[in-house]
Amino acid sequence: MMQKKSKKLRKDDYSQEDIILEFVLTIQDDSSEDDEDDIERYAKAKLVISNEESVLQRWKKWSINYPTLDALAGSLPGIPASSCTSQRIFSAIGRILEERRQNLGDDIVDDI
Repeated sequence: MMQKKSKKLRKDDYSQEDIILEFVLTIQDDSSEDDEDDIERYAKAKLVISNEESVLQRWKKWSINYPTLDALAGSLPGIPASSCTSQRIFSAIGRILEERRQNLGDDIVDDI
């Protein structure tokens, strides 16, 4: 059973657990020996990747040969276009350990 998170996610936000669960359920529905072969074939393939072709165009072309990997690639979110989120997180972490918060014990800092 999944626990409810205290922070409410927006409609288009997905946690890693949600993505992995969706992928596993998709794979279980379509499971066969071909699924394992799909991943093995991709790993062994000597694919020619052109810089003129976008990732989406590539997966559209490869989806016929690698349906399992196509399902995974389609369910994963893209890379964020900015570093604002990561900068905000590191900034918040830095504020936890500032001098003005000297009263925080090691156990409390570890919990944070």
